[in-house]
Parts: sequence; C-alpha cells; structure tokens
Amino acid sequence: MSPEFSESEKAGLKQWIETSLASNTHTLAAGYQGQTLIYRDAEPALVIKVPHGRGLIRKLHVRMLHHEYAVYRKLENFSAAPKCYGLIDDQYLVLQYINGLPIRQERPKDEDTYFREMFQAITRMHQLGVAHMDLKKKDNLLVVDGKYPCLIDFGAAVIYRPGFHPLNHFRYHLAMRFDNNAWIKHKYQNRFEDITGQDKPYYDKTLTEIIARKIKRFYKDRILLLMRRFTK
Repeated sequence: MSPEFSESEKAGLKQWIETSLASNTHTLAAGYQGQTLIYRDAEPALVIKVPHGRGLIRKLHVRMLHHEYAVYRKLENFSAAPKCYGLIDDQYLVLQYINGLPIRQERPKDEDTYFREMFQAITRMHQLGVAHMDLKKKDNLLVVDGKYPCLIDFGAAVIYRPGFHPLNHFRYHLAMRFDNNAWIKHKYQNRFEDITGQDKPYYDKTLTEIIARKIKRFYKDRILLLMRRFTK
C-alpha cells in the first residue's frame, strides 16, 4: 500500500473499515474519541483510527483526526513516529503499524541507547515545529527492538504557528516543557532525586504538573488510606 492511495485502494479500504466496524472485528484499541483497527493485508500492516459518536460529537472527533493528520504532515521525514498514509473518506486516519510494546509493558533492554534516541527524537520533533504534549502517558511511547523509541498518538500535539500568535506560542513552549519532563520521568522512573547534572537543565516542572502531583499524592496518602480503613 503506497502513501498515495489509488481510488480503487481507497474504496477497498473504506469498505474493509466499514465492514470491520459493523462486525466489530480487527479492533486494536478503543478510547473515548474513537477506536483503532489493524489491517494486516498490507506490508507493512496498517493502523486505522476511526472516530466515535454521532452528530456534533462525531464532527469534533473527525476534526481531531484532521488535526492529527496535520501533525503527521509536519513530521513527514521524522523517523521516530509511524508513517502516515493520509485520510480515507476524509474521516479515517491511516498509519503504519509499529511492531513494538508500550513502555508501560516493556522497559528497553538497552536504556542508554533508548533514552539517547528519545531525547534526539524530541529535539528533532521540536525543530520541525511540533510538540507532543502527552508523552508522559506510557501508552504513547513504544519500545521497538528493545532499544528504539517510537512516539505515537499525536492527538494532543501542538503545531507551532509562525508570526504573531501569542496563545499558540505559549501553548507550544508549554508543550515542549511537558515533552522534556516526560523524557526525564521515563528515564529516571520518577526517581527525580537521581537526575544527573547533565540532565537537570531539561527538567522544568510546570505549574500544571506540580498541582497534579500534589493532588495525586493527596489521593494516595489520604483518600486511599480512608478507603482502606472503611473497607476493613
């Protein structure tokens, strides 16, 4: 399957997608925005992101897929993300299937190579005008061949807009900080006291992260403790 689909390929793939949805087959994952299907009759295999909902909700989810498609177009020559093959029927986003596991399930066997490559990938992504913003989520970071990172799910990514766009520039630079902090978080597995002097300049906690961390700690220290007492 080539990046530029022929009309017959588009029609065939659209029919396969709609048949799979109707029969509830070939599902790879599902979320509140939509689901992903895996199409194995191609080399490489394909992942198709499908929007959920009806009416305005569906339109919103389709718009989010269009945004993600715009992100992949910015990352056309970016090797640390799946290749994007475009939109089918203006609503189904087609991506390369990556044979890897989320870092939640598998830590890299060669951590030095992995986190060096991840840092270089994040730096290159920022140079291309994209900040991921959701790399702390362990499902969005794959481990390939035990030592290479692959960044996926760019639905929340921010694209830098040149010119006078102060709100966009604020969100973009905030998202860059999120990305760098995510690199630190995964590399040190939340052991922030172990951050080396060489890596410390890349760890810059945002107010959002500080508040979220305090809420999480309060929940663990107080709420869970009370729940355990009442369930005894």
